[in-house]
Amino acid sequence: MTNTLKERLKRKELTLGSWVTIGHPEVAEILSQSGFDWLLFDMEHAPITVAQLEPMLQVASRTGTLLTRVPANDPVFIKQVLDVGSHGVMVPAVGSKEEAERAVSYSKYPPFGVRGTGARRASGYYTRHTEYLMRANSETIVVVQIETKEGVSNFEQIVTTKGVDAWFVGPNDLAASLGYLGNPDSQVVRDVMKELVMAGNRLDVPGGTIEFRPDRVKVLAEMGYRMIAVGSDDFFLSHASVTTLSELGGIR
Repeated sequence: MTNTLKERLKRKELTLGSWVTIGHPEVAEILSQSGFDWLLFDMEHAPITVAQLEPMLQVASRTGTLLTRVPANDPVFIKQVLDVGSHGVMVPAVGSKEEAERAVSYSKYPPFGVRGTGARRASGYYTRHTEYLMRANSETIVVVQIETKEGVSNFEQIVTTKGVDAWFVGPNDLAASLGYLGNPDSQVVRDVMKELVMAGNRLDVPGGTIEFRPDRVKVLAEMGYRMIAVGSDDFFLSHASVTTLSELGGIR
């Protein structure tokens, strides 16, 4: 049950992951063989249900940590993805300390939270239920997303909330909230992202973001981001196919 992502972030190591948006086990299995430190199954913007998520988690065991971004900061969503075996949750659009506290509470068992004790697959179908209950609070990782002006304004209160393990910038939503819809490369957005990671490092709370351009990934890593999504299943499929056809452009 040791959460490798959680441990590596505590050691301030750089970790690279991928988004998973296509709801088929083979996609998750292929990505799990690629060497990523973590995978993020997206239930907020991708059409993945809990019923689809479970077999995807089952086949992706080669990857150290399997996270799920829930559709909303909701106890039912969080409970379900953890019960089917997700090692942690990413909670979108956290804008206040109170919202961060709710995300943690929904992810933890009493006395630290309100998660119900029905960890079906996560506990080996109840064969290791007591062991799971005793370790889940310490091993489950809770990542809150900072992607609004409100979240930026309340950043320190949010990320220092007890039980929050990491924070993650959604650049596109942040850009939209700051008035730069469709332009996450705006200098204003980049400056805010730099300010956030500097504050996060000062507070000793690791931060992450999503960036598919290798040169920009290197800049963010040097800046101090420690949890970077460097691609997604649909991006890899599209990028590889376009690149291959481009390289073969003169053959027909």
